[in-house]
Parts: sequence; C-alpha cells; structure tokens
Amino acid sequence: LDIQFAMSLPDVIDRILPRTAAVLRETALFGLLVGGSAAGWAAQWIRGQSIRNDPHLDWSPIGSRGSSSTHNGDAPTDVSSANPCLRPLRLRGVTLKNRIVRAAAFGGGTIDQLITTHVEVAKGGAALTTVAYASVSATGRTFSSQLVLTEEAVPSLRRLTGAVHAAGGKIAIQLTHAGAFANRGVTGVTQIAPSCTFNPAGWDFAREMTDAEADDIIRQFATAAAVAVDGGFDAVELHVGHGYLLSQFLTPFCNRRSGKYGGPTTADRLACPLAVLRAVRASVGDDVPIIVKMNVTDGLPSPGWGLTLSDAIEAARGFEQGGADALVLSGGTVSRSGFAMLTGDVPRFDMARAMPGWLSAIGLIFFGWLYVPEIPFEEAFFRGQARAVLSAVERIPVGLIGGVTTVATINGALSEGFGFVQMARALIRQPDFVRRIELAAKTPDLTIASPCIHCNQCVVATLDPNRPVECPERRAGQSTPAPDLTEW
Repeated sequence: LDIQFAMSLPDVIDRILPRTAAVLRETALFGLLVGGSAAGWAAQWIRGQSIRNDPHLDWSPIGSRGSSSTHNGDAPTDVSSANPCLRPLRLRGVTLKNRIVRAAAFGGGTIDQLITTHVEVAKGGAALTTVAYASVSATGRTFSSQLVLTEEAVPSLRRLTGAVHAAGGKIAIQLTHAGAFANRGVTGVTQIAPSCTFNPAGWDFAREMTDAEADDIIRQFATAAAVAVDGGFDAVELHVGHGYLLSQFLTPFCNRRSGKYGGPTTADRLACPLAVLRAVRASVGDDVPIIVKMNVTDGLPSPGWGLTLSDAIEAARGFEQGGADALVLSGGTVSRSGFAMLTGDVPRFDMARAMPGWLSAIGLIFFGWLYVPEIPFEEAFFRGQARAVLSAVERIPVGLIGGVTTVATINGALSEGFGFVQMARALIRQPDFVRRIELAAKTPDLTIASPCIHCNQCVVATLDPNRPVECPERRAGQSTPAPDLTEW
C-alpha cells in the first residue's frame, strides 16, 4: 500500500497550483527520505548503500565476469599492445589513442585556468579530456564565471583546443543547461524547468517552461555545438545526467508536464533530450562524435520519483538509435543527492563556507546530511547498473565512470565489453596517470593505482572562485615519484 501511495502521490498533488504542488512534492520526498514507510530506504541511504543495494544486479568485481566485448569501439591497428587500456578507440571521425578519458569536472573559471588543467591532462597521456559545464545559454548558468558557448567565445576556445592539440591530446566539451537549479543571482531571471520545481540550492522556484521555450533550448544546444566545433573541439558531450536540464526531463519527480515533452512514460520524457541529440547531430555534421552522459540512477526513491534502471535502459537504447556515438553511465542529482556521483568524504563545512549565500550555507549545514549524504567509497560504484545498461546497448561504446582508480579495474571493464573509462578525481590527483602506465613494463601492470584518497576537497573549488583548482594532497607533495617526462 505504501508503494502504491508513493507512486500516485505526485499525480495527486500535481492537480494543485504549481508552487503549492512543488512544495508538496518536495515535502513528500523529504518524508520518503527520513521517515514513514521509507525508513528502511532512508537508513540505507544514510549508510551509503541505497544506489547499489539491488540484489538483482551484479556487484562482483569488475573484470570477474569474463569477456563480452561486442561493441567496444576497437579501432583498426597494426600495433598490438599488451595492455588493453592503451589500445586505440574509434569514435566516428576521431581515433583516440587509448581508452582513458578525463571526465567533465570543474577545471577553472577562466580560459587560462582551463588551458593549464587540460594541457596537463593531455601531456599526462589521457586520450581525451573534457571541458565541463559549458552552458548553452547565459540563463542556464550556476556560477558567474561559467563558460557560455557564443560566437564571441570562439577565439578563446581555439586557444584552449590548440594548446591541448599541441600537447598531443584531443578535447571534448560538455554542453549543459542547469534548468531548475540555474542561479538567478547570476542570470538575473527566474529559471525555467520541465515543471514548476522547488530549487533547494537557491531556496526558490523554477517555473514551468512553455513548449516554445523548450524548442528554443533545443536550438540553443544545436547552436552551442556548432560554436564548439568552430572552436576546435574534437567531440561534444551532452549532459543528460546529475539533475541538469536534460536529466530533469527524464526524471519523473522533475517532469510532471503533459503534451509534447512530457507524459507518463519514459518515451514521453525522453522526447526533449532526443530532440536535442538530433539537433546537435544536424549542427555538427557526420564526423564529430557525440557522447551522451546519462544517469543510471538519480539517487532518489523510485518508481514514480527518480529514474529506474528500466528507465535508464530504455533511454540508453533511445540515445543509441538517435545517433549518439558513445554513452557514459553516471548517476545522482546535484541538488538532491549531490555526492551520489562521487562517494567518499563530504567536506560539508568547507563547502558551506564556500557557498555564495548565507541561506544556502545554513541549509547545507543543517540539511546536508539528507541532500548530500556521505556514501562510503567503493571502486567502480556504478558497475551494477552500468552492466545492465551495457547488455542492452548493441552498437556503440559504453563508458564506465564512478570511482575508477586502478589499471586492474580499467582492463577488467574493457574485458567485460565496456569501450572506455572516464576518470576525474584520479586525474586531478595525478594528471600523468596514463603516462605512468605507458612507461611501465610492456605487460599489464595491475598494481598501478591512483593515490587519490577521495577526500573530495577538489569539489570545493566549484563553489569557491578563490580556491585553486587542484588536489590539496598533490599540493602538499604527497604524491608518488613522477616519471621522467622530459619529452613534454
């Protein structure tokens, strides 16, 4: 009875005035998190187990299932490598030199900072490095220095991409729009979303966008993608995860609309993200790879609230059929399950000190245990859901992300059929991680591991513009000896 009530409650309260309905939905979600019939779920969440506690999923160590590689993007090559992670990968018109990609994570608030961050990764040997949080619209930003993809930005973008190419790397850019949690203090306007939604990050409300506004956002993604290609980027990544706008369209809790871009089914809610994918493909042409980063879990109760695994599988198939060249399987919702995509320590008080407003800081201190719970780190923590999606995707490479820190895990993932891995914190801690693999013996060195301790202090830089974009452990000199990289 409780489950039936949880499934039907959003539909009931949606009949009330939009803001009242948004408050009631948020209150109901709060109740599901901390009490009532969901007390067991909440306890699991607080202990950090909820996103990987499904007994029907395979949580065995990566690489223990044997080979199932059918669509992992192997590029034709006459060069055999003893280490699978160093084999090339073909994505449409681009060949990557290995299977290790720097995930989209904050790299700085200026072009010069971005150049420093991404050139270092390219010199360190990663096949592709990804610039994070490039907004397709000035009204979709979450922070004031956020990169907005306009024609005026092209000269700066070419500086960045030229520097990465000169360092021997390739570079992608992540296209995004914050939707409901855009920062109106930065944008100066009320944020828009699939449905009227309460925004915990700003303690305000997003209004429901019209179909015409949704159509305009689709055009903005297409225009931004064209700017990215003009700026010299080798690939684009659509952010359909972490509770950003395209992810909001897929999440039942956030998308209560009917009609063109909403409805009761996953296919209904997938309509807008798929329209964006098709528009971006038309904009960038046939040779530029489009990577789709999507959630396998929102870190919210489901069904009826967050994305279910069956939803994620249907969405992945839709993106494959819609023209995506690769998928990256992540999870979590920035404004409601903020560390589900990270796990590890939560530097809550450091984050609160860096928050732009005192109300948000107080909210983080008192309610952070609920919306930003500490989830114990476990390597490859999305592997169960990712395996389920991988088995449903037939033709394009699927990337594993989430706590990938060792060569053993990387090569194990490849042996299971994943096409590549994405890493962020490990490469922030040790940008030359890939070069260390290359300089190792010509046989797989399964002992190579990142010294990242998952303290997540690097995350604080996304909130504090005065904080350096770096790993404090690395700054303190607590790194393994660097190899001789004089060829840089």
